[in-house]
Amino acid sequence: EICCSYLVGLTMETARKELPKATIEDQKRICEMAAYFTHCNLQPIHQILTLRTALNLFFKLKNYKTAGSFARRLLELGPKPEVAQQTRKILQACDKNPTDEHQLLYDEHNPFDVCAASYTPIYKGAECESAPLSGAKYLPKFKGEVCRVDRVSQIGKSTAGLKIRRKVR
Repeated sequence: EICCSYLVGLTMETARKELPKATIEDQKRICEMAAYFTHCNLQPIHQILTLRTALNLFFKLKNYKTAGSFARRLLELGPKPEVAQQTRKILQACDKNPTDEHQLLYDEHNPFDVCAASYTPIYKGAECESAPLSGAKYLPKFKGEVCRVDRVSQIGKSTAGLKIRRKVR
């Protein structure tokens, strides 16, 4: 599961970095993907990196309420003193004006998995498909396609796993 989280998160991060930044819509999508990455199951040191990225992007977009939330999550992980000091400064600025200027497709309070194909959230209780080998989650429209993570299994295909038979005499 943790390998799948890293693969989905890193491919999403690579795709995020390749996106254009020209319009406000482009910038909103970049922020959404950075926010989704903070919910991948990563080691704390790597989680700190994702939270710092999301914090900075949301702050620049003037989504101070959500940026403040990322700052609090980051401080809970106990980063290096200089990172903590910088994060506290940003958090103070966010707390002075706790509003979000732009509406994004991101709900931090509703648990979700990230679709490994579209890099969008699949909220708890929503219909989804998974790849039998990697366990990666997908929106139903990707059923039947090849898994983007393991590149061998078919999304939504049910498998029985390895069967071992004993010779009976």
